[in-house]
Amino acid sequence: MRGDVKVNIEDVALQNKMYLTFEQQDKAIKQQLKVIEKLQRRVKAEQRRKNQLASQLKKLTQQ
Repeated sequence: MRGDVKVNIEDVALQNKMYLTFEQQDKAIKQQLKVIEKLQRRVKAEQRRKNQLASQLKKLTQQ
């Protein structure tokens, strides 16, 4: 073993703890996608509402 290469046992243990199986990664990604979809729906609803209010304001100012 070279003198300038050292492996800390704690680093190896930490890497092993952080390792996720493909199934765990897949589950986490699916959960994130669900959250993203919910946020997208919320944004679309807010945009619709904003457009409705802008349309109402435009109609009121034209009268």
